[in-house]
Amino acid sequence: MKKNGVKFGALAVVASLMTALYSPQALATGVTTTSAQAPTTQKTDLELAQMKGAIVGYPGTTDLKADKYVTRAELVAMINKALKLEDVTAKKSSFHDLATWQRQIVENAVAAGLVSGVGNGNFEPNREVTRQELAVIIGASMNKGQVPNVNQKVLNYFNDKDQVAEWARPFVAYTAIAGVFEPNADGNFDPNAKMTRGEAAKALKYVLFDVLDILSTNDIHGNIEVQFDKNKNQDQGGMETIGGIVNDFRSVNPDGTVVVDGGDAWQGTLISNLFNGESVIESMEEIKYDAMAIGNHEFDFGRDVLIDNINKSKVPIISANVIEDSTGKLVDWTQPYVILDKGGVKIGVIGFSTPQTKTTTKSTNIEGLSFPDPAPIAKELSAELKAKGCDVVIVTSHLPGEQDKKTKEIMGELVDLANGTGNGMIDAIIGGHSHQRVAGIVNGIPVVEASQWTWALGHVQLFVDKDNKDIVSSNAGLLETYTNLTTADQNVKNIIKGYKDKVSAKESEVQGVAATELSRKPPRMSQNGGKDRDGVTPLGMLITDAMRQAEGSDIAFTNAGGIRADVNAGEITYGEMFAVLPFGNTNNTGTMTAEQIKRAIDVVDKYSGLVAMQWSGVNVEWDGTRKAGDMVTKVTLTDGTPIYVDGKYNESRTFKVTTNDFMATGAGDGYTVFGEVKDWKIGDVMLDSWVKMVKDLTAQGKQVTVKDDGRDIRLDLK
Repeated sequence: MKKNGVKFGALAVVASLMTALYSPQALATGVTTTSAQAPTTQKTDLELAQMKGAIVGYPGTTDLKADKYVTRAELVAMINKALKLEDVTAKKSSFHDLATWQRQIVENAVAAGLVSGVGNGNFEPNREVTRQELAVIIGASMNKGQVPNVNQKVLNYFNDKDQVAEWARPFVAYTAIAGVFEPNADGNFDPNAKMTRGEAAKALKYVLFDVLDILSTNDIHGNIEVQFDKNKNQDQGGMETIGGIVNDFRSVNPDGTVVVDGGDAWQGTLISNLFNGESVIESMEEIKYDAMAIGNHEFDFGRDVLIDNINKSKVPIISANVIEDSTGKLVDWTQPYVILDKGGVKIGVIGFSTPQTKTTTKSTNIEGLSFPDPAPIAKELSAELKAKGCDVVIVTSHLPGEQDKKTKEIMGELVDLANGTGNGMIDAIIGGHSHQRVAGIVNGIPVVEASQWTWALGHVQLFVDKDNKDIVSSNAGLLETYTNLTTADQNVKNIIKGYKDKVSAKESEVQGVAATELSRKPPRMSQNGGKDRDGVTPLGMLITDAMRQAEGSDIAFTNAGGIRADVNAGEITYGEMFAVLPFGNTNNTGTMTAEQIKRAIDVVDKYSGLVAMQWSGVNVEWDGTRKAGDMVTKVTLTDGTPIYVDGKYNESRTFKVTTNDFMATGAGDGYTVFGEVKDWKIGDVMLDSWVKMVKDLTAQGKQVTVKDDGRDIRLDLK
């Protein structure tokens, strides 16, 4: 093959047989996209490069030698083809060690500011390219030949960052943010490691195609402040950190960065709840989120507050499956989707709430509403958006997922939606609700869920053909949010400080002293193989004791999922107690029979498959090896009064029982038996009951302690 008289046939440059579909997302630690659910029809990087004319095969062979190291001349040839560099006229060659067929392509790249020599008039065209050299050439190609002005803190992802040459550092940072590079298995960059032709071609995708970087949060739950990760011994998260990472991506990909949230954004911390979520919304507005889904906890402040927040927010707060029962149509206070224009790529963003909203939200706040299966709605709206000219359709949702750490298989409502659509109808799905780290490809669709509390940032990349706007490749992963990886967004930081100043006085009020750590984890985790949600916990005992005392009831119950944080040993502040019980639930007291009480305790938790109710006023014996719904073998009041003993119920009396208003509806966390109670009476706010207990102990000169009082006996672990 000849072009302008220059022979290119010997310059075959190849791409990796590993598609980005099976690669870890850049800078995603501990998460890969490899999955049994990944499709096999997506074109490889090699095929994509060939499709765009960036590479040619070796004459007389089909072996493209993807694993062979790429030379400087071969990489320059690839860049010439990818960027369609025009031939420049040079009076004489800039380098004296170039072969005749190398001169024109090197001169073109030098004129474009993409390459330079190595000194003494040499280019060293046949030397293999190192990782940092590739970063420079690809980075310059992506940045119009200019040295990138980019935040280099991202280099902290690499253990050997100090080994990166000074001249390469801005380019390595730039390409790392873009997704070209990720740490190797040892967490290093290996700047001087040689690059294969396949690896070089993978990097070339960022030149050949338009790239959409879809960044996502979910389940922020009001955690807008930076938090400390005691396991890593460093700060992480917070909206100022999210803002910093978004800024980094926009510095690399200003036209193609999309930022969305998967719901449950504002319920859960004092700095959010005191302002009905306005502090979270204002932070998201400053970051310029493109859309947010409606999570189940968006209803916790009442429907009027949710509607008011939607109307005030500059960030679209959307859901396509909040249906008014009386009309069978979408409610009139939200919208099903928004349409974005990102660098000429038209993107439809559909929002969905989880169907679990019906049972994970206080029923009075969602009365008259239904939350149907998203898949049929997604199909309809995707077709509608494509008819409106959208090139790409993504979903931001509160649909939960889970991912097996070994097999990488993804499960849950994320999978249900992906399998229920596909075939080019949906191009990416962001989830939430289950607070899990999920990243992978399901039915050809990249899906992510980014943990909780801003502890990670979801990252889906879509490579879009510049000519026909088709998506030719995709990957999914998670980005870590440690504060040393970016520079905090100062405007977001100032917003948070303003709200923090307003709540600091209340938050810092000391209510009492904890003699030891007060945990929401079961004390027998060392016996049960580390399984959570196994009977009562220290915090569960304290909180239900406080509920029972406040209402003068025989028994108190609360659900494990409503206890949201631990309390460290030492002084207990109001802010810490609020973090434990952030939902504003009230005590509800009513009358229950012995049979109803046993059924209430005997509900199997959907996560652990064990009894996980928190209780006070009763002693319970149960066996985790028995079948669901029949694990409880004995229940008595703490004074010995039988409730369920030797298979018999106490039918001689009823019992005064207190639970929270979420559970009292019978639709909370599957505890349906409470819906049978007809005489519920509202009492104190749960948090107020617990604060009063702690204050009373303090007034008596006592610290808060929890002792095993025999209320929870698991027979199979005795």
